[in-house]
Amino acid sequence: MAYDFGSKGLGIGNPFKQEGLIRTIGGIVVAGIGLYSIFNVTDIIEQDMTKAWVYAVVGLILLITGFKRAGSGLFQLFKFFVGRSVPTSLSYNLTKSETENAQIERKENVLAYKAATLESMLMGRKNATFTEPLGWMGRFVHSIFPKLIFLPYPIRNISQEIISVLATTIVAFIAFGLTYFVSSSGLAGEAGHIIMPVFSLFILIYLVAAWRQAANAVSLNKVKQLNSAGAASVAKIISFSILFPVAIGVGYHYINKNIKPDGEFYQVIDKVNLFSAWPSLLTLLGLGTITAALVFYLVGIRSKQSSTETEVSEYRENLQESVHPNEIFINIENIVLANRRYKEIPNRTYMNFDPVLKEQSQGKGSFAGELLIETQPEFASAVQPANYKMARLISTILAQVLIVIGGYLFFSFAPQISSGIEFFQYFTSNIEGASRAANNGQLAPLQSLISDSSGLIVAFVSTLFFWQIVTTIGRMLENFSHIFWAELRFNSLLMYMKTEGTFAESKVSTGMSIHDSTRSENVIVKSSITPWVVSSRINTSTFATSGANNVEMPRYVMSMSKNDDELNEIVTEIKAFLRARENIAGFSNTADLQHAENILKVNNASRYNPNQIANADDEAAGFLRNEQQNDEQIGDESVPEQDKIS
Repeated sequence: MAYDFGSKGLGIGNPFKQEGLIRTIGGIVVAGIGLYSIFNVTDIIEQDMTKAWVYAVVGLILLITGFKRAGSGLFQLFKFFVGRSVPTSLSYNLTKSETENAQIERKENVLAYKAATLESMLMGRKNATFTEPLGWMGRFVHSIFPKLIFLPYPIRNISQEIISVLATTIVAFIAFGLTYFVSSSGLAGEAGHIIMPVFSLFILIYLVAAWRQAANAVSLNKVKQLNSAGAASVAKIISFSILFPVAIGVGYHYINKNIKPDGEFYQVIDKVNLFSAWPSLLTLLGLGTITAALVFYLVGIRSKQSSTETEVSEYRENLQESVHPNEIFINIENIVLANRRYKEIPNRTYMNFDPVLKEQSQGKGSFAGELLIETQPEFASAVQPANYKMARLISTILAQVLIVIGGYLFFSFAPQISSGIEFFQYFTSNIEGASRAANNGQLAPLQSLISDSSGLIVAFVSTLFFWQIVTTIGRMLENFSHIFWAELRFNSLLMYMKTEGTFAESKVSTGMSIHDSTRSENVIVKSSITPWVVSSRINTSTFATSGANNVEMPRYVMSMSKNDDELNEIVTEIKAFLRARENIAGFSNTADLQHAENILKVNNASRYNPNQIANADDEAAGFLRNEQQNDEQIGDESVPEQDKIS
């Protein structure tokens, strides 16, 4: 979406300043470890060129990784450019002035709803955002935490991933215990002593892969809807724990039957250092538990802030007005709703007023029209409690600490790889002699080579797993805590209006006398209007990112509240417009009034006749004499008879 600058900003600040600073420090420390490895090259290069190259490659990888992380942290500290077109619309915006941005939103697939869905939400008093969970594990998680369904999708996905991977880990430990019981009790036969090391290695690889997948599953640039969480991982662990001992036992039996190793072979094998997965598994379980505790603490506080209201305000009435139906729609859209713009930003139109007038006979017919509109969302800065801020900060710091520890463990590969290269050279030069000695019955040299080589391999594998575990948990905690920094909330008016009715035309004429100098003929449309208005104050939630598309994630409706006062004001303005309409054409300025007066004077002068005036005076005098005679007769009749005799 383009950066649409305006002198009146939306008041959205950079929410990533603290997180960016902590990430920058972590990246600088990792880069410092890489620089330390590179600086050691000058001292090592005189002794061993191969070892120097190992330190140089390890240091270069750490330096690039550290600078990349520091760069991403600094990127979060840069100015947060927010134009007047953010956040994204709920549905496709039909406003003409926002056509370009609307097409970009549709192309990037960031529209969370369809217009028909929003209409259904208002009319049905329901919230389509709160969808039921998907998959067995998703339903299990939402059954444990019922309020989780009322949170935004990224936070719901966090909870699902954490519970899923914890369930997988717990089941893996149970399977590990069952396999240990089978191997130690002799139920697996002679192969029991080799089942546990191999099984623990496979379990560890599987769990590290599962935690890495969970860490990447909730990245904001990938999550735009609710993810499905099934129980396939649990089923895989259970199946593997049952089939693996059987497979090892069959393989061991096949080797003993066909190859038939002698006693010397077992004496050499006994000197092999076996890998123990318990330290790595316990580390993974401990760090995973800490991560889950922090995440669910944040989710719990956030769930207390969620609102489940789905209430609307409604107005329905039948109006009999002398107005053309189109004028009603024009007034509502261009005046009434335009008065409710936030900082003069155009409203977002999801259903445009396209009134359909059906003329059924001469001057009579019906009409219908719909409008679905949302005002520019106003940023609602949420005041978070102190414990929420502290938990979020601790999560971010701990994530960077783990990543720094992971960088140090990666640096420790340098001396191990160098030692491994030296030992490999020693091994290749002595293995032939040790083999000859073993054939002659002297097993000590071969046993020493096998013991030393297996010890180096076990140390390298242990460091590799510790590095993977620490780095994976660090990235998971970083991605999860980032979501709690990124949430932005908005408030806006969402209104749906459906208007139907009938209309009939009639003529009104004034000034029709033969002596009138001006005349006005008007065609008046008498309309029977039945509006149905449903409106609500909605709270929406979206998530910010750093960069050009900083506030362009899908926006979800989290609650719908009544707005009776606001709706009453809208209805009052509409009625005021209807009452103030003028149906008869008149004079709108003094110049027109003066012209009409002049025309009247001309008409009066043209009708002037002196004879007519004289006759009119004679008639008036005769009328007065007749009136006087009538009054005298009435007076004589009222005199009593006694007065006449006297």
